[in-house]
Amino acid sequence: MKIRNIEKLDRQQWDPLWQAYLVFYETSLPDQTTDLTWNRFFDSSHVFTGFVAEEDGKILGFAHAMLRQSTWEEVGELYLEDLYTLPEARGKGVGRALIDHVKEEAIAMGAGCMYWQTKAGNETARYLYDSITKNNDYVQYMIKL
Repeated sequence: MKIRNIEKLDRQQWDPLWQAYLVFYETSLPDQTTDLTWNRFFDSSHVFTGFVAEEDGKILGFAHAMLRQSTWEEVGELYLEDLYTLPEARGKGVGRALIDHVKEEAIAMGAGCMYWQTKAGNETARYLYDSITKNNDYVQYMIKL
């Protein structure tokens, strides 16, 4: 398995994973928003970046991240916004490898930290996350607009 930057040719394999990720989080997005997200990975004027885990030409998972400016950090903080692996790839180190890769990217950028979030009930993911770092005990609040 290798972790690499997402490429335009990955769209056909990325789409079903993206849709499964949205279903997991009990949401959907208009095709226009998905297209916009996809195109931002390849637009140097945006702060989005994407990575895939690939084995034998098959994409097993993805990670999407963005550099967020911060009043606390000189360069900013890297936010790991989306992380998803195929169900059959879980427990095989794919998620950890993607997180490690994003962490290396954050270090290379000079980011002060890397962070992410998940639903409190996402026990499978939290088992992995708890093995990587401690929960920082912050509570998120959100107003949908």
